[in-house]
Amino acid sequence: MPLFSRIRLHSNRFTQAHERIVNYIKDHVQEVIHLPINELAERCQVGDATVIRFYRLLGYENYHTFQIAMAKELIEDDVQPIYEEVENHDLFPDVTRKVIASTVQGITDLAGQISPAAIHDITAHLRAASVIHVIGLGASGIVAQDVMHKLMRLGLKINAYTDSHLMTIAASIAQPEEVFFAISHSGETTDILRTLELAKNQGCYTCAMTSYSESNITRLVPAYLLTCTRDTKMRSDTMISRIVQLVVVDILYVMLALQIGEAASERVTQSRLALKQYRDVNR
Repeated sequence: MPLFSRIRLHSNRFTQAHERIVNYIKDHVQEVIHLPINELAERCQVGDATVIRFYRLLGYENYHTFQIAMAKELIEDDVQPIYEEVENHDLFPDVTRKVIASTVQGITDLAGQISPAAIHDITAHLRAASVIHVIGLGASGIVAQDVMHKLMRLGLKINAYTDSHLMTIAASIAQPEEVFFAISHSGETTDILRTLELAKNQGCYTCAMTSYSESNITRLVPAYLLTCTRDTKMRSDTMISRIVQLVVVDILYVMLALQIGEAASERVTQSRLALKQYRDVNR
């Protein structure tokens, strides 16, 4: 996984000292790849041990591999600018190009974030579930509705809850063969976490989609899918992550369709034919 993708995945757990390191790296990455650890620590006004804890938090065994990751990212950035900032003086063509580029990059970053093991585990449980309950609040609620819309076409029994009271009731009376799939950008939404805890107490399988690997929701569920993105001046990471989450939903849908096989194709066709009447003016 690219360095800056790792930084975004862990950013919700950074200390102020970590933030100073991140900010210095972003502004001086060409210098940092040549700096010894003590000089980087001095420039960031932190101790050597803080730099060590920082790169280990990101998953690098030593400072050398950390610098190699920086160098690799620098080479790739030279080929294609990543997450260009929209400036106040930008005209429509520039805004269009930059927004599209940052969105495409967010989707491209998915390749290094999604765990094949998690996809396998989640799809297996979704297929076996007597009922799937997908839950999400706010913008995540929109994604939850999309999950229901797609998986229902495959013939799966699924409900989407965007109301805290309803999801709580559903979890409190759930049976062990039911599955709860949570959508939460931050991974810290209290009502979502409470619902998952209730579902686990009922013996249900739980899983999630979130943007932070070091969040409470990833500690609570046995399997989760990451959809980390980077915010820019004019667009928050929640705006870009919603699009990325929808891509992950499509991946889940396609994987499930392939696993179900011909029956899935027949069910999708049936749903299309059923909806056709609403578009046929001559019926």
